[in-house]
Amino acid sequence: MKHFLTLRNLTLLLIGLVAALLLVTAGGWSLGARDVWAFSYLVFVPVGVRIVLGLLAISSALLVIGRGRRFEATLEAGRVKIPLWVWLLLGGLIFWLFRERTWHGDALLKLEYLSNESLRTDPYIWKEPLDSLSAYSLTALYASLGLPPEFAVATLSVLAGIAYLWAVITMATTPFTERTYRILFGVGMLALGSSQLWFGHIENYSLVTAMTAVSMALAIGYLRGWAPLGAVGLTSGAAVSFHPQAVFALPALLVLLDRRQWPRQVATLFVSGLIVPVLTVAVLWLAGVPLFFGEGGYAGDPQLFWTLSQALAPSRLMDALNNLLLLVPLLPLWLVAGIAALLSPQIRRERVFRYLTLVALGFLIYHFFFQNDLPRHRDWDLFAIVGPAITAWGLYALLRFVQIARRSGQEHSWWEGMALLGLAIALLFSVSWVGVNYRYTLIDPNSDERELYQRYRVLDLATILDQATVYPPDPICAEAEGCERVALTDFLMPQDGDTRPTIFAHAPARIEFPVTVPEQESFLWLSPALDPEAWGWGGDGVTFVVAVKRDGGDDLLWSRHLTPESPDDLDWQQAFVPLDDYRGQSIILVLETTPGPAGDNAADRAGWGMPWLMEGTLDWRWEEGG
Repeated sequence: MKHFLTLRNLTLLLIGLVAALLLVTAGGWSLGARDVWAFSYLVFVPVGVRIVLGLLAISSALLVIGRGRRFEATLEAGRVKIPLWVWLLLGGLIFWLFRERTWHGDALLKLEYLSNESLRTDPYIWKEPLDSLSAYSLTALYASLGLPPEFAVATLSVLAGIAYLWAVITMATTPFTERTYRILFGVGMLALGSSQLWFGHIENYSLVTAMTAVSMALAIGYLRGWAPLGAVGLTSGAAVSFHPQAVFALPALLVLLDRRQWPRQVATLFVSGLIVPVLTVAVLWLAGVPLFFGEGGYAGDPQLFWTLSQALAPSRLMDALNNLLLLVPLLPLWLVAGIAALLSPQIRRERVFRYLTLVALGFLIYHFFFQNDLPRHRDWDLFAIVGPAITAWGLYALLRFVQIARRSGQEHSWWEGMALLGLAIALLFSVSWVGVNYRYTLIDPNSDERELYQRYRVLDLATILDQATVYPPDPICAEAEGCERVALTDFLMPQDGDTRPTIFAHAPARIEFPVTVPEQESFLWLSPALDPEAWGWGGDGVTFVVAVKRDGGDDLLWSRHLTPESPDDLDWQQAFVPLDDYRGQSIILVLETTPGPAGDNAADRAGWGMPWLMEGTLDWRWEEGG
């Protein structure tokens, strides 16, 4: 017992318990802690599975405490040598089979452009020139085969993943000779939130991240004497061509220079680095793409970076830290190891460590200062390139400390335990992250982009209004026209001109739709509203009700009362109603409007705007009260 209760072991056990708490509570999200959203995706993992994950975290701590050395011996004892091409093929197969069903960031907009625009008309070409050229070219090829644009982008993502896997294996085998360190380095570089980029990711950042990793592997190879400097420059230039964010890795190339040969080295890097960018610009120019400098700043973006005060604003800084934790679950450990290495004369003199330090620093500057228009939780992948850079820096430092401890005769060092336990925990988080994106089609509806979300729409209830039953059936007045109780129309909000197709339903009105609910998760996306024409007519408002008709009564799913006396009610409202309990069933869906509390139906003109049945899982985390 005394041997167990050492500071090292208690620290490892405490870390295991903290990791278990984060896994079980979804980073505190299930307990109401909304400031930390980095691990909130775990709320979509069943509670029972989260408990198992928590137990695995604790078990990993106990295993490292009791059997860590034996585990390492098992790794070293492996005799089977698998060829590199097998690893790459296996990795690509896994990436494709488990490709994401949840699309992030501007994925829907990207697919919209690939479907309806061209290189000449896409306004964002110069934000990711070589990436766009690749995507449009492969989309055209796949279109000739009858395949949609998302297949083209997913293919590029998987190919990027294969390139990244090559880079990781190369980085692991270059500085480390022992099998254990190579395996741990490889696992650490894959156990990232950034690894979602390889699983058929529908966005612009897979290729640049992979090519940056390739250039890092070659740079380390150059420092170790086997990679040509021209290859480093070529891949660095290619990375910048895919997306200019890769430019933040370029200052680290200064570490590669030798004071006696630096003019020739600079010339080599400069010339080789220009090859791919020049070819990319030439091809786009020949294709008739307008130049990127024009009105509104670079590619239409007037501000590329936050000012210091903007970047350090508490809410923005908190979001940036959350983003970083999502990408790098072991961020605290890598910071401790990296900073400790900076204080170690032996490690900080190593050129490989210096190079990785400058790469990590460059991307940290990018992460905290680059201006992003979308919320971080939605646009996390814009900064995914930071994950491999920070991890390579911290993980290299950590494994070097383990090597130094081993050579000095220290067994079961603190660094050794942290390496084993940390990577086990990182695997639990990263596998869960990839699993959630594979298992669910999470949808975070945005009414301002409703045209893009039509790809998830299974049914517009307005199109089957003629099949619905309306109660009461009588009109609301005796005039020949304009007295329908229920009818198709449009509501226009006078304050902003927002117009939406609407099922007009003057209260009281009960509309019963025969609906077959999809086998997969689904929900209703509704925009209930009071008719703007009647806002000034008085009345006590309208109660909106969504229900499913049963023999013994209705299953109430959602209700809300809107009144013209409340300014917030004088606009489109949002209602998201999950139908998961009725998957695969034929139901009678009820949309009902009833008079207000006083029972007065005067001026109770109301409507159900945009009544869509969506196939997917509502991502409720970002809704008010979520």
